[in-house]
Amino acid sequence: MFKTVAGVFILGLLAPPALAQSVPAADDATLMREFFGATLEIDLPAVGWSTKRYFAPDHTYRETGNDGDVRGTWLIDDGKLCVVPDKQLADRAARYCSLGPGKKVGDKWSGADPVTGNLVLFSLEPGR
Repeated sequence: MFKTVAGVFILGLLAPPALAQSVPAADDATLMREFFGATLEIDLPAVGWSTKRYFAPDHTYRETGNDGDVRGTWLIDDGKLCVVPDKQLADRAARYCSLGPGKKVGDKWSGADPVTGNLVLFSLEPGR
């Protein structure tokens, strides 16, 4: 009996790092709660590109802007907000990741486009 208990205990000690690699959706929703019901405005001033992106708790998003109406899914990976469009757009990355989780309505931040390196400006605005 002791060996079984010890075996389970040892297994329990080894299991958490493997489980820690996947983040439950509830944690994603908590990190992203400010985005739901808000608008993420994204601008690339160097090329005159902009879009408004809307996130939903079910891990989907939609956006309207220079690329027309785009829909896809979002996830949090390594502390970054990533979006994957349903249809691959020409000359675009298949997946874009940027800062975002934990941001609040009214926050503004910047990053670099993963394809061109151009400055990207983000602003989380109230309402849709």
